[in-house]
Amino acid sequence: MSLRRIVSLTLLMSIALMLTSSIILFIVPQGRVAYWSDWSLWGLTKTQWGNLHTNSGFLMLLAGFFHLYYNWRPVTSYMKNKARDFRLFTPNFNVALGVTAVVATLTLLEVPPMVWVQNLGEGIKDDAALALGEPPYGHAEESGLRIFLRNVGLDKDVAKTHLAAAGIEVADPDVTIAKLAHDNGLSPHELFEIMKGPAEQWPTGPKAIPTSMPMGSGRLSLAVFCENYNRDLGEAVGILEAAGLTVDPQQSLKDIAATNDIEALDLLDKLRAGFGDK
Repeated sequence: MSLRRIVSLTLLMSIALMLTSSIILFIVPQGRVAYWSDWSLWGLTKTQWGNLHTNSGFLMLLAGFFHLYYNWRPVTSYMKNKARDFRLFTPNFNVALGVTAVVATLTLLEVPPMVWVQNLGEGIKDDAALALGEPPYGHAEESGLRIFLRNVGLDKDVAKTHLAAAGIEVADPDVTIAKLAHDNGLSPHELFEIMKGPAEQWPTGPKAIPTSMPMGSGRLSLAVFCENYNRDLGEAVGILEAAGLTVDPQQSLKDIAATNDIEALDLLDKLRAGFGDK
């Protein structure tokens, strides 16, 4: 065996693992959505992919250090001029440094083409949130059943009746939603749907518009927001336009707010006032 070859192959494989996990973490749903829907890819959860990414990064750094040690002469030869004198800022080094600096600068300034990459990732995550469903509030899956039912406004007896009908028994009223779902082979989102009962039994009246911005609501379009709260979209648009705002129903709440130079919470306040919510 050759230690030099082992180091080089370890570096290669750690880079491959790092690249794979980077791509996965680029497209993985936001944490609140991933945990609520029990998202996984190739049998690995968001947390497991994150752990792989972190540890493969440390392995890459360690292997890279030894690779540099075993290949010091070839590396330093890249930094020598034609007279074989060592020069840090050789033309090759300057180009590499310039490319890196440009990418870093454009990323920090959030300008094209680097911002396109970020927007693509955000778009993928937003689509996943719409497809998988948003939790009713942040880290809802970590709440005990009793607290969860109180927070979402579900009657505990009705919820337990629906759970029992689905063959789910609750021995501990303080069991977390995540554990109860896991023990029954469900995601927290699927468990919540069972608690609510058949769709035809769901309340059809308007839901109270919250006084604070629920986690993830800013990413919802006005159309989806109105659907979630059983509000008439046309009336919502009229309320906001009457308040002097420019409104595109397909834009997210945060984008509508940004277009009108206000906070998303101000947008909710205007909707609450317009609909006459207390």
